[in-house]
Amino acid sequence: MLFSGCSSPKYKVEKIYHPPPDKACVDRCQKEFQKCQDTCQRNYNECLLKAPERAQKIYDQLEKEYTQRLEEYYKQYRIYQAKLRERKRDIERLKKDLKFYERLCAQYKDKEACHRKKKIKKILEKLKYNSPVAPQKPAEISFKDILDKERALCKCDCGCKDIFDICYQTCGGKIEVKKICIEDCDKS
Repeated sequence: MLFSGCSSPKYKVEKIYHPPPDKACVDRCQKEFQKCQDTCQRNYNECLLKAPERAQKIYDQLEKEYTQRLEEYYKQYRIYQAKLRERKRDIERLKKDLKFYERLCAQYKDKEACHRKKKIKKILEKLKYNSPVAPQKPAEISFKDILDKERALCKCDCGCKDIFDICYQTCGGKIEVKKICIEDCDKS
């Protein structure tokens, strides 16, 4: 109820055909329209029938590319794992060194040991925030998605209605276009 004032009227466009005096001409237009529709439907059906074949070719090519990207991903992942292990070893070594220099700094007030302690802390802090970035695994390909896209390319509207309208007007007929409100008409 709260949003009812915000909706606007909805319209549909309707064509009203005023016939020309020459009915034979309109019959020809109708036949051309039907011929256009039949051809369009035939082409659409043929396109749908060939869609799986087109999709399979695309899928095969993408599958090859995916395999190559996957191999590269595994190579990069092994490198990433090695960097993680190396980082872990470095952190463990630095933590041991830090304990050593903390003890020297606290026990003997050794300037060099205190300086090294601060330096190691900074390095550990950097390592904490500079973790290696894992590679992105490539997205798997889906035959169904490819097939759906290929089917979506098939068109069943060939503009036959527009061709009929031009023919109809050439015959002397008039086409009146009306905008008719179909919903929320009292809002206009």
